[in-house]
Amino acid sequence: MTPLVAAILMAGSLAGTGPGTAQDTAPAAKCTLTIRTGADTASVFIDSVRAGRTPLTLDSLRGGAHILRLVQEDTSAWLTGSITDTVYLSPGESRTLRYAFERRVMVVTDPSGALVYIGDSAAGTTPLVLSSRSSPLPGDVNVVRNGYERTMVPLPSSGSGIAKAVMHKMWQSEGPDDPFMTESGSSERTGLRLYVAGGVAVAAGAAAAYFKIRADGSNASFQNTGIPTYQDQTRRLDISAAISLAVSQIAFGFFTYYLLSD
Repeated sequence: MTPLVAAILMAGSLAGTGPGTAQDTAPAAKCTLTIRTGADTASVFIDSVRAGRTPLTLDSLRGGAHILRLVQEDTSAWLTGSITDTVYLSPGESRTLRYAFERRVMVVTDPSGALVYIGDSAAGTTPLVLSSRSSPLPGDVNVVRNGYERTMVPLPSSGSGIAKAVMHKMWQSEGPDDPFMTESGSSERTGLRLYVAGGVAVAAGAAAAYFKIRADGSNASFQNTGIPTYQDQTRRLDISAAISLAVSQIAFGFFTYYLLSD
């Protein structure tokens, strides 16, 4: 082996055990991450693995990028929110992160279809989900629906949830213009008109029949005797029968009108 080859092999051996190799095999320093969500409790997922519930401290994370996902734990599951964030940690770094969930409250009324007012502004009709994304939610809202009293609905003081309200019908005050009294009076008047019109129609019809029978009898007497008095009497009775028949028909027309309009 020549002196040059021996020198190259010696240099390679020294390079394999040098300080650079020791640095590459040394364990990286762990990171500490503390996650808080205020009064809300949330499940914490790090890189799609559930790590626990807030408040939570993780002290064995490696440096680099991590996908953090918080899922709010709420009894109203469909109102729960979630937060997704990408966290970059330097080797050995210790950091505390604080998150606040968006509040969501559903306003429900019985009956539904009521207009929800936040202050003087209309927000929509029930059932309606209100969110704190754009602005904080108020302590209460007002709901309005035609035929029902205006109702104030308190919202949950914190977190998400459901705010319910039963609306009460709006009744007019009792008095001369009371709708029930008006309806009752109107029914009574209509019933009286029916009785009067029906009675007049029957009475006039009976009178027409009576006068016609007497007219026929007077006409028969005139035909048998030729006395002019029977002829005049027949004429008067026929006129009375015609007038009675006309009154009967008019009264029957009113009776029909009142009956159909009731």
